[in-house]
Amino acid sequence: MRMELANAVRDRYAAAANKDKRRILEEFIAATGYHEKSAIRVLNSSSEPKRRQTRQRPSIYDEAARGVLIVLWEASDRVCGKRLKALLPIILPALERNGHLKLEEEIRRKILSMSAATIDRLLQIPRRTGRTKKPRVVPGPRRRIKMRTFADWNEPPPAAWKWTWWLIAGRSTAAATFIAWF
Repeated sequence: MRMELANAVRDRYAAAANKDKRRILEEFIAATGYHEKSAIRVLNSSSEPKRRQTRQRPSIYDEAARGVLIVLWEASDRVCGKRLKALLPIILPALERNGHLKLEEEIRRKILSMSAATIDRLLQIPRRTGRTKKPRVVPGPRRRIKMRTFADWNEPPPAAWKWTWWLIAGRSTAAATFIAWF
């Protein structure tokens, strides 16, 4: 309803003089309930919504590079993109040296030139669909090990002193020597 009214009033508003524009604007606000600035913006805009232009740039990284990246990611225990970027110069030659991976020079150059954000972007789908990492901490031992929290410390504070007196010279305390033990 509002858009049809805006489309009907827009041409009349654009062709009107300033005095008439004010009257047309007030009528439009009364009919639609728009705020004044919003109504001005609607009436000054074009009738067709703007379409975003998408850039159609060719992808630098093809499926071969993505496949090699997934293999490297799995070999590095599914680390994040930042850590995988730091590991690539170390893990790639090691896998090639041991015969686990054979790469063409172009793919090798592409893999080593990837940024951490690109690595994360290319690994989005395998990360969602693939297996999850096994948890590092087993919950069983965690329950068996007693953890001390601040609530269960019923001991005296560290600055408290405990005095124990020992009598050294027999039963008489008249000339006895005492040793303080704390």
